[in-house]
Amino acid sequence: MGLVHAQNAVRSSRAELVAVAAARPGRADEVARELGAGVRALSYDELFAAPDVEAVVLAARSVDHARLACDVLARGKHLLLEKPGATTLAGHEAVRTAAAAAPDLVVHVAYMRRYDAVFAEAAHLVGEGAIGTPLAVLITSRDREWPDGDDLAAAGGFLVDMAVHDYDTACWLLGQEPVEAFAARQALVYPELAALGDLDNAIVTVRFERGGIAATHVSRTCAFGHDIRCEVVGSEGSVLVGNAASRDGVSVLRGRDAGLFPQDYRERFADAYRAELEGFLAACRGGPPGPGLEDDRRAVATGVAARASALAGRPLAVGTDWPWPA
Repeated sequence: MGLVHAQNAVRSSRAELVAVAAARPGRADEVARELGAGVRALSYDELFAAPDVEAVVLAARSVDHARLACDVLARGKHLLLEKPGATTLAGHEAVRTAAAAAPDLVVHVAYMRRYDAVFAEAAHLVGEGAIGTPLAVLITSRDREWPDGDDLAAAGGFLVDMAVHDYDTACWLLGQEPVEAFAARQALVYPELAALGDLDNAIVTVRFERGGIAATHVSRTCAFGHDIRCEVVGSEGSVLVGNAASRDGVSVLRGRDAGLFPQDYRERFADAYRAELEGFLAACRGGPPGPGLEDDRRAVATGVAARASALAGRPLAVGTDWPWPA
């Protein structure tokens, strides 16, 4: 994800990419060479301290986000923080404390669906009352596979690392505070994930303070592509965000239909990632703010509850820093 942001920064007329950093030895040098002359390869500490760096896009391991975000803010840099902003509520509170101590700094969290044209249009329609009172949000978020060797602990678990996009989408579209989450999990394709406290498929339901409901199917086993869909059900109708292969009637989709779908998140949300970075750069120059730490707090808190619920087998309150794995 960091490479996507770096490439977009190189293409932007609002920014100059001056340096990159990476935790993996040699990776920063490799990316700097790929991006061209003038881009330096630095350590995290060197990057955060560099006097010619005004803003940082942070896309490290999810488990490291909170610690590194606090370092960025302490050095006086604007911050675009990849989601989730933290993998625990204690970590998230530390980031919010650091941001409160630096009120002149811009802090955005990278919920790129808010910059995606079709999701933004759906939000606009809901906001103007096109479907009456929004009642429920139904979401599908499917990746193709679990990358072999993926570090589950570093990601914070699938129900935090990936599914926070869905929780943020539901909070955004319903305009309500989440209060309870329940996750039913499967590990039938990758059974080894169960012993690690994780999963390959899950259905997560979220209950909200004013009666709203959200449900999402999250998956790492989609045979045909990166499949993202959303429906907002209202008292007077529905708003649908479909995918490229939406069809009338009954459809069967298999691996051979992969050409109909984007194959990963970078392809599906390429325009949104560019718009997200441009929105952050504009905010650094006094423009309107984008999704921030309060939005991320709701999503992370929901994910922490859902992640623990998947192991506990019962609904759990949103707002408790439930341990994981149990």
